[in-house]
Amino acid sequence: MTTTIPLRPVPATSRPAAMPLPEPRAITPALRTAAPALLRSIPRNADPDFPYAPLAYTPRTVEGHKLLALDPPGGPRVVEVFGDLVTADHIVVMVPGNGHHQGNYFRARGPLALRSRAQLMLATTAGIDPEARVAVVAWVGYRTAPDLRASFAIRYAREGAGDLARLTHYLPRSAHLTVVGHSYGTTVTGLALADARIDDVVALGSPGMGLRHRTDTGRRARIWAAQAPTDWIRHFPRVRFGPLGLGRSPLHPAFGAVRIGTGDITGHLAYYDEGSESLLNAARIALGRFAEVTLHDGGTSVPRPELAPPGAAAPRPAGGPAGTAATTTLVRAA
Repeated sequence: MTTTIPLRPVPATSRPAAMPLPEPRAITPALRTAAPALLRSIPRNADPDFPYAPLAYTPRTVEGHKLLALDPPGGPRVVEVFGDLVTADHIVVMVPGNGHHQGNYFRARGPLALRSRAQLMLATTAGIDPEARVAVVAWVGYRTAPDLRASFAIRYAREGAGDLARLTHYLPRSAHLTVVGHSYGTTVTGLALADARIDDVVALGSPGMGLRHRTDTGRRARIWAAQAPTDWIRHFPRVRFGPLGLGRSPLHPAFGAVRIGTGDITGHLAYYDEGSESLLNAARIALGRFAEVTLHDGGTSVPRPELAPPGAAAPRPAGGPAGTAATTTLVRAA
């Protein structure tokens, strides 16, 4: 029997209102003192169209690249697929942090380039399970903070969260969906969770999830987190002060994330190093091989969540992203 794959573009409907974020009870004195000057120093966007129009996810091939979204030249956003989304049993969405944009996405090379990281993630899952059908989405679907100074502002994450949530409802519901965020990308992911259809979240080197408590995420996704012992991000202020600060770490007891092992990597940029324990653990989670995930303390004693059976429909929150229908637009038809 021949299987047909209908592909229909997702209309770029209006994005949902920004989710209210509870304010922390305590602000560090240093951040309170520095906040006014820091806020004034954050570069303002000269683009009169900012915030950008919601992404319209439409499959297309451009110069050999399988794209789901692409801003016009000069725009910041691009979403590329590696592997076959419509046949995948496992889909990984990779959300980067500062400094990634369309202008350097196609030119950048080496281990820090998102395209390289996405290809390495696909290869790593294949090395673990050659029979697994996996697709990886490199998602530069938001205007990233241009530098560390700007990354103290949560507005970039607020602007991107709606488009990330809409992507999760566009992807096939039959697939196990994992979102892997790095650095500021974990903040975007955290803000998207309440409106998203995500099975697992892997937060690598998170400066904060944009939220205060696990209940703010909608509770559906399993949350895993990695932080290398020498990662400077451990010193990032975990607070919110108006538009500054990125909320609590996923390792805070209020989130209850499972802390996974990182092996011998050092610093903030090595989580995707080839063969690293952090990359292997992210790939194991993406494949649903939870019993093989190593923990930060070297043990494997944490209770392992069960992988939901393929095709299990996720409940959609009321008033979900952009008010779109609950059906997925990229589907397998019998």
